[in-house]
Amino acid sequence: HSPTGHSRSPPSSSASGSTTSEPVRSRWSPKPEQILILESIFNSGMVNPPKEETVRIRKMLEKFGAVGDANVFYWFQNRRSRSRRRQRQLQAAAAAAAATTNTCDQTMMVSNSLPHHSGSDLGFGGCSTSSNYLFGGSSEVPSFFLSLSSSPPSCSSSSSTS
Repeated sequence: HSPTGHSRSPPSSSASGSTTSEPVRSRWSPKPEQILILESIFNSGMVNPPKEETVRIRKMLEKFGAVGDANVFYWFQNRRSRSRRRQRQLQAAAAAAAATTNTCDQTMMVSNSLPHHSGSDLGFGGCSTSSNYLFGGSSEVPSFFLSLSSSPPSCSSSSSTS
């Protein structure tokens, strides 16, 4: 026995060539039909079946292949764990999405509450030298600045909530 209390068998290809008397146990792999049955039971709300139900489920699953009570018990235990992990991931993703949407909404509120000025409001109206001064002698305003001029920023990452 190992320090953890579990018995270990030496590898089958040991140097001495001796074989162990313990049978080698292979891991249980549920058949697709068994998985469908287990998932339907889990999704029906029975996420932690008592011992009697585990035995009944095992008998039902045995029609499709060998399975033990412990296999059924551990399948439900693992399935609950996966379900909780997925739920935590979804909650974290929803919280991150809400934070992103909230930040975007705050940006939109600030942007919409700022006064929108035209060039003339700022003292550049009617002055033919303003664009020459600002844009190095060219009388044409670069298109980059025109796209920024009047429309508030839009937030494309927010999802619609009803």
